[in-house]
Amino acid sequence: MGSPTAGGNAYRRAGVAFLVSCSLISLSGGIPARAASTVLLTAVVIHTVGELWHSAAAFEVSFALAPRHATGQYLGVFGLGTGLADALGPALLISLCITWGRPGWYVVGAPFALTGLAAPLAVRWALRHQRAGQTRPDVMEKAQAA
Repeated sequence: MGSPTAGGNAYRRAGVAFLVSCSLISLSGGIPARAASTVLLTAVVIHTVGELWHSAAAFEVSFALAPRHATGQYLGVFGLGTGLADALGPALLISLCITWGRPGWYVVGAPFALTGLAAPLAVRWALRHQRAGQTRPDVMEKAQAA
């Protein structure tokens, strides 16, 4: 990746890929088996590419934006999001996608797209605040002393 900005952009691409894959999965119901297989295989490929972009973005953003003196703490908090998704994800998918069917897939895909679109903005905000802290030595001294 090379920069947090590139990571934010990868988050955006991943969010769109997840929305597209969820949409394709929703469209696979009620069509002939061959067509459904093709649509599902396409959705899996798009989702896999989204996962790769998401993983690269997470690695870049989590390490690049963590202060050097507290990398472990920041990565621990960052990892809580993954744990939360692992814990709540199955129940969310069952309640939305199985219960609601096609609309549920769109409801699942929309937050991926929205958070992906918000990620570059959040990265820019974090970079501004990171740079502001570096230009103020008194802030850095207090953070290192803590």
